[in-house]
Amino acid sequence: MILIEVYLPFSQLWYLLPLFIYLSILFFGSKNICSQFYAKVKCTSEDKSKLHLTFDDGPHPETTPEILKILKKYNQKATFFCIGKNIEHYPEIAKKIINEGHTIGNHSFSHSYYFDFFGTSKVITELDKTNQLIKELTGKDCQIFRPPYGVTNPNIAKAVKFLNLQVVGWSIRSLDTIKDKKTVLKRLQKAKAGDIILFHDTKEETPEILDEFLRLYDDADFR
Repeated sequence: MILIEVYLPFSQLWYLLPLFIYLSILFFGSKNICSQFYAKVKCTSEDKSKLHLTFDDGPHPETTPEILKILKKYNQKATFFCIGKNIEHYPEIAKKIINEGHTIGNHSFSHSYYFDFFGTSKVITELDKTNQLIKELTGKDCQIFRPPYGVTNPNIAKAVKFLNLQVVGWSIRSLDTIKDKKTVLKRLQKAKAGDIILFHDTKEETPEILDEFLRLYDDADFR
């Protein structure tokens, strides 16, 4: 650019363009969990015989039990990415998740708004603390982790590698936290076997959405 400026003068503001492009790439890589930018992320399943339902942010004292009833009704299994502090508050619900044949994954201990700014050691502490809680429930080491807000960065990538965890994303985000039932169900119409679907077991509307979604797809060969 310096050589170009010698022969073709232009505003020095153009020197900010490479920086802008670089920061944009970093932002996209961080926010798009399936970009594989910082860490290897599983966003679809090799098992193409069924839908893979996942629920973030629980366990919740009211919504999670309702979701468990609906999953049992349709003979569906799911993965619950639980927040450590919620496991501490509602251990009986977490046990119920396990006892009914579902899987619990790590979703950090605090789910802090500032999680993305934590240093590597603090991320490791958060994940390890939640792993220990999950092991107390299941008797097994937790092997899967979903980052809060679906954000990855170098510190999170280092922590995941240190703890030997598989990062799990999604292929369909239901948007059940911000959209109405009709909009969410419309988004879910494209679901197909092998998809990993993101729900939240902390939202009042999610059980009703899940029930209608599974009723519509009950005749499909997802199991």
